[in-house]
Amino acid sequence: MNRRSRRRTRLLLALAAAAVAGTVGVGAPRAASAEPFLLPLEREGAWTAPDRQLHFGGSLAIAASLRVEGRRRSDALALTLGVGIAKEVYDAAFKPRRLGRGMSRKDLIADLAGAVAGVLLLAAFDR
Repeated sequence: MNRRSRRRTRLLLALAAAAVAGTVGVGAPRAASAEPFLLPLEREGAWTAPDRQLHFGGSLAIAASLRVEGRRRSDALALTLGVGIAKEVYDAAFKPRRLGRGMSRKDLIADLAGAVAGVLLLAAFDR
């Protein structure tokens, strides 16, 4: 892995960690009374909710596709997680209020699990 790839991977993983921790403040400035960036835990729903299944399946497909195209495992994981983070930032900053604005930690974990599953699935086929 070259230096640029390692740097990009570290940056995406740092952004993911910051997003999960709730320290990223991306998007339009908000008034003091606006919703929090992260959804409250009680509003995130069940681990087996259909939305989590979509996150898992979408991330699995993206990561597996990147591996089929010849990307390294670390690149596939980082890029897939980057897509998941971008989607959650959209949910927190731009999603219509009536649909429930906020970033979901469980969605990010489902994205990570799907990305890992996609990479491992292709690793099993490579043997």
